[in-house]
Amino acid sequence: MRFEFEHLGTPTPFELTEGHHLLGGGPEDHVHLEGLPPGLLTLRIDSGRLMVEAVRSFTVNAVRVLPGVSRLVVPGEVLGLPDGMCLRVLAEPSAPERGVGTIAVLKGLLTDADAPPSRAASLTCLTGLDVGRCHALAEACTDIGRGDGMALRLRDRAVSRMHARIRREDSGFVLEDLGTPNGVFLNGVRLESPAPLADGDVLELGRSLLRFQAAFDEASGKALPVPRPLVAFEDAPADAATPRAPEGAPRRLEGWLIAGAVALVLGALLATLLLTATG
Repeated sequence: MRFEFEHLGTPTPFELTEGHHLLGGGPEDHVHLEGLPPGLLTLRIDSGRLMVEAVRSFTVNAVRVLPGVSRLVVPGEVLGLPDGMCLRVLAEPSAPERGVGTIAVLKGLLTDADAPPSRAASLTCLTGLDVGRCHALAEACTDIGRGDGMALRLRDRAVSRMHARIRREDSGFVLEDLGTPNGVFLNGVRLESPAPLADGDVLELGRSLLRFQAAFDEASGKALPVPRPLVAFEDAPADAATPRAPEGAPRRLEGWLIAGAVALVLGALLATLLLTATG
């Protein structure tokens, strides 16, 4: 896996193989990066999936990660480190750099390569006991929490039994806090009122981080629009139905027209005969 460490405007590229790697500025660190505190980062690379944990708080794409929390990181994301330093996780040369590439790489890391791609919007757990779990937002309303009745149940003691809700609306998906003491954070900012979700947004509930992914169409390379709920035919009001003409009405009308035409022709012939006889 390829990385790039940047300090004082100077990038330092390096690569790591699968396994556990300790990054920092100390002599015991496997990867010595000048300027970092000793033993700052622990990187675990397993089957192409990268998990990052730190002894101090850091950020991933400007979203804070608490110390001791193991966080899934995908190619294209940037780790913010102390004193303005950063660590970039680079995409492989054969993979696209961003946008479609990030979504495709994430799907490849978390799902079976032979499985058909999901056309539904989804939430992917980035931290905690549920890391790597992907939940499709197929319902009109998805409740998230620690309780038994939640559509998306998180095994996180810092998460309330009923913590957050995601509603599907005509314009997209909306996130709201269900009045929890720990609150809901969207991209590192505490949610004060319901807010719309955009592709790639990171939700923070307790000690759990989840990434929102919009529905994706691989053919067009664009996010799919949110489908409007369809009204079943049997639910339509009776007076809204279009009245249907009786089945035999067209044939009866056709018969009357033919009879009228015949009567007109006979009337014209009779008038002609009468004029001839009188003349």
